[in-house]
Amino acid sequence: MYTAMFKESVVAAAPPLFAMKKREEEKYFDKQWETMTASLAAYMETEDPEDLHRFRVQVKKLRAFIIMADSVEDVPGLAPLFKPVKSIFKKAGEIRNAYMNQQLGNAHHTGNNFLMESQQLLQLNAHRDFKLAGDKHLDKISRAQHQLEGKIPPISDLHINLFYQKLLQQIADAVKNIKFNEGLHECRKLVKILIYNLKLVRPVLTIGLNEDYLEQIQTAIGDWHDCVLAIELFSGGEANDKVIVGSLKKEMTILKRNIRVLIKDFYNQATTVVDLPIEQIS
Repeated sequence: MYTAMFKESVVAAAPPLFAMKKREEEKYFDKQWETMTASLAAYMETEDPEDLHRFRVQVKKLRAFIIMADSVEDVPGLAPLFKPVKSIFKKAGEIRNAYMNQQLGNAHHTGNNFLMESQQLLQLNAHRDFKLAGDKHLDKISRAQHQLEGKIPPISDLHINLFYQKLLQQIADAVKNIKFNEGLHECRKLVKILIYNLKLVRPVLTIGLNEDYLEQIQTAIGDWHDCVLAIELFSGGEANDKVIVGSLKKEMTILKRNIRVLIKDFYNQATTVVDLPIEQIS
């Protein structure tokens, strides 16, 4: 979906002199992979939901890098090899969703025991199945890593800058006439691709990138999407809590208004970095 948007002959023709060192890319990729594997292994040991959350964040970071790396070639070579990891990510998401639904119930002080108990059962069953397959999951991740070794293409500085410019423009075009639907959630995913890769590409970016602003955008859209899911949860047959739904809809109105204000002139805001005066920094 994402890689086809960035095929430009000028990028493919970029001289090796301007390419980020492949060793740097591989070092970054290996470090992110190591952290992902360690987080999953920790969850198997501790059953701490935060370890599972860290695992999922690392998968997203690696996927963001793969999307950028695959945009160099006409045919994506890394994404198909990453699919086994994405399948584990999806199974982990079943546990995470049930856990977060319980957190929502507690936060809104729902008295619906059936809802809470059903979500707890979902989490326990999903966790049981996930842990039983723990060794298989870790083996899949190890095999995927071996298959990906040596296949990461060098990404030129020119390509990185074009990738960022085009992605920023795509988001700007999408939010020009903002609609609060799944498309907005997809925009958040694109914003996070920019944020997740920034640590690696920052030294070669020639465009300004307002990271604080991008974080505000992705957080605001994330809060809106969480509210959408909460309304769905408390409107369902298990809950049907009109008081909580009414409160959430009021919250939704505020979230939408804030996003509309925040998203105005997206491209310029995202690429404008204001340097603080020295006295303010000190």
